[in-house]
Amino acid sequence: MLKRFIIRARALAGDEEPLEDKLVVISGRRIENILPSSAAGRFSPKSFIGAQRYLVLPGLVDIHCHGGGGADTSTLGGLLAASYFHASQGTTAMLLSVFFRDLDDLARQAELLQEARQQAPLRLLGLHLEGPYLNPEARGSIPADVVRPVDLDELDAILEAGLGEIRVMTVAPELPGAEDVVRKLRSEGVVAALGHSLATAEQAHAAAEWGATLVTHLGNAMRPFHQRDPGLVGAALADPRLTAEVIADGVHLAPEALSMFLRGKVGELILVSDCRWVAGLPDGEYTQPKVETLKVEQGLARQADGTIAGGVYPLWRGVTVAADMPKMTIFNAVRMATRNPARLLRHKGLGRIGVNGLADLVLAGPDLSIRRVFVRGVEIFRAPGEPPLPE
Repeated sequence: MLKRFIIRARALAGDEEPLEDKLVVISGRRIENILPSSAAGRFSPKSFIGAQRYLVLPGLVDIHCHGGGGADTSTLGGLLAASYFHASQGTTAMLLSVFFRDLDDLARQAELLQEARQQAPLRLLGLHLEGPYLNPEARGSIPADVVRPVDLDELDAILEAGLGEIRVMTVAPELPGAEDVVRKLRSEGVVAALGHSLATAEQAHAAAEWGATLVTHLGNAMRPFHQRDPGLVGAALADPRLTAEVIADGVHLAPEALSMFLRGKVGELILVSDCRWVAGLPDGEYTQPKVETLKVEQGLARQADGTIAGGVYPLWRGVTVAADMPKMTIFNAVRMATRNPARLLRHKGLGRIGVNGLADLVLAGPDLSIRRVFVRGVEIFRAPGEPPLPE
């Protein structure tokens, strides 16, 4: 028997504009209907989730996330634990970001993802492969031994080892052979992303001509912007063929830079978390045996030498930070974490709320705190004090 319940929405993220005072009827895995609040008398009071009116938003889609909750995502239990951590924070679909070490390691990760997909509390959409064809001078925290020159035979083997799970691959466009990489990825249906790069603007525009469509964590691990040498940052903001990831956690980018990016390319940005496995842990030093030691401090994960190693805040943090910037709203920000990534991945079933659509929803309170999260109509998270679902 399908479970049926009704959510009162003080505002709902519509396709174009927010919709106020609506009822969202959930039946099983899907949204059965969206009605005006005046239709409440047609339903039994016992069908409603309490009396509170929520801000109803699509579940977030994170296309750049390495893990979280202190879990080791190279194991089934660890990948599921990281998935639960992010699902509880409003992310209902994500790409698992990994570094390329060798073909066997990649094949194991792809197989693990496929195994976890049936059990995970969120939708595991595939892999984002960060490298290995990156500029060694802009590798950031990526281990030096996994960054290498372009090898097209190896690229073929990488795509085969990925078992069809590689959805995005980051490459530095200035490397010799990068054009062949981008064109190959495009022909295989993989999003070619530009990042960990010292590319000039001209090289970035050329990569867009080859078929690149994404820029990885704009402003981080790339040539700094200069008014006469804008680099990848300037090309990403100016070139309509390029969408850009932004880590809007409040620490990866200065507020002025974030505001400039949001206003300079609004509607063509994708908010990402770039969370590492230590995301969600309190300040301190943590070791993953045979992998790395990271220090969590002031909202960042850092290596022993102080190099920033990624984010520690789930995607919802980026949404709320972006929403608080000038000329932004929660609905603008949510669109960059839902519809925009879904569009990039050409996934029509993600990132929007609509009749007969899957019930992947975030319910927030007036203070933008997450009160409930649903994935395919199943309640994954309920904040303390929230009433249980109707029987």
